[in-house]
Amino acid sequence: MRSVLLVSFLLGAALPAQDPDFGEPIATTLTQVRAEPEAFKNVKVTFPIQFASLGRISNPFFTKFTPTYFANFYAWADDQPIWQQAEYQDVFGMLFLSKTNPQLDQLYKLGLFERVQVTGVIRNTFQNTPWIEVLEFAPITGKLDTAVLTHLYRGEKLMSQRLWQRAVTELSHVPGSNVPAPALVVAYRNLGTCMLRMGDPNQAIPYLQSASSLSGGNDAETQQLLAMAQTSPEAAIDRAVDVKSLKDHERPMWEAFEVGSAASAPAR
Repeated sequence: MRSVLLVSFLLGAALPAQDPDFGEPIATTLTQVRAEPEAFKNVKVTFPIQFASLGRISNPFFTKFTPTYFANFYAWADDQPIWQQAEYQDVFGMLFLSKTNPQLDQLYKLGLFERVQVTGVIRNTFQNTPWIEVLEFAPITGKLDTAVLTHLYRGEKLMSQRLWQRAVTELSHVPGSNVPAPALVVAYRNLGTCMLRMGDPNQAIPYLQSASSLSGGNDAETQQLLAMAQTSPEAAIDRAVDVKSLKDHERPMWEAFEVGSAASAPAR
């Protein structure tokens, strides 16, 4: 009798359990779930992700997520700036789909950077990491590609070097009909920043308004820059840039209005 009970217990622990009725999922982000995994434990959630690859996670502790019964895959949060090296390398790998799930074949066909809306349950937490059983997923329009990532990376690199006009040239290639909103918010915000640094608030404001609209007014940095552009744009001008190393078309616009500056002096 004891042997029968032991076998039943082990089989029940190893096989995927039937889901209780969790009700409607809570809309959140993978970033939030990773930041507070205990708060989401045993909670049904839904969030967007960017697919990275299939995986093969071994259990560091006992869970039902064994390779026999579950497919494992890696993804980035939809809001992760993966054109930055640290964020690209911070890929999340604790996503599991039952091999009895009717969407298993769809999972195997997902490509790099494809976006999907995941619905799942945080089954376990281990070392402050959530282990998520994916119940279903649905495709989302928009997708990053290598070209867009390259322009975003180069744009931010040039901004760090205070080469504002060159950064604008790179970032201007980002907006497009298939670019996801999180990346567009960053592109428009950075374009607005460059325009402010060069002393052109009239160009900066439309970019920052676009970023604000796409983010629903919830991006604090964008809102601060927009307020500055509308009330005190002169405070954002980069007056310390080394203009001697710049070409004529790269020189700050405000330089032309500086009294006594080299730019305002007549040519000899």
